[in-house]
Amino acid sequence: MATKRIVKADISKLDMGFHASAENVTTEPNRLILRGEGFMDIPHRTPVDIIVYYEDGIQFFFGEVTLSLSTQINLDILSVVSDKKERRRSLKVRTSFDATAIRMFSMAGGRRMRIDVPIRVRDMSMGGIGFFCNHPFFRKQRLILDLSHLKSDLKIEFQILRKEKIEAHMVDGVEISKIGFKFRYGGCILRITAEQERLITEYVFKVQLAERLKRKEDEERRGMGV
Repeated sequence: MATKRIVKADISKLDMGFHASAENVTTEPNRLILRGEGFMDIPHRTPVDIIVYYEDGIQFFFGEVTLSLSTQINLDILSVVSDKKERRRSLKVRTSFDATAIRMFSMAGGRRMRIDVPIRVRDMSMGGIGFFCNHPFFRKQRLILDLSHLKSDLKIEFQILRKEKIEAHMVDGVEISKIGFKFRYGGCILRITAEQERLITEYVFKVQLAERLKRKEDEERRGMGV
């Protein structure tokens, strides 16, 4: 285990509904110890995914639970997840929140132009974002996006890699998109900082967890005939 100061740790086995989060985290060789209140009971030797948030970045691990109490969870670290593409694939969620493109870079050079273009974020991962918008941006165009929905004043640099015109229909002679937007864009986050990576990862994990808990509740209600 690294000796850098740990800010927070999340553990999960979302397909089984197990999860925990703690800011009081200590380390021993190949072991994490989480302390807090109200931890759920996780069976001994349950394999879990682990996200450790350091002051200067994040790291992913596979591990297993060796102690599970309401105030403490011990984890043995089995391996480090080093494949960034795999991490980004697994940490991706569908979402929906409003944001703003506040600057765009000229295609010819690096000149930045101030804009105020509303967008609707539709999916997010550690390294990328998909969004709807009515403004006709270009592929490979760089933008500055204001993602205050995640944290006040969170701004990221973003490059468009995919562009798709959304099918529309006519209403009183006016072309209207079925979802209210003309274009669908996707792309990557550029020059992501440690804090930005941490905030986005925390958000994606929180959405994944909420979705899993909702599915579990729906399944339980159906099982009870509700």
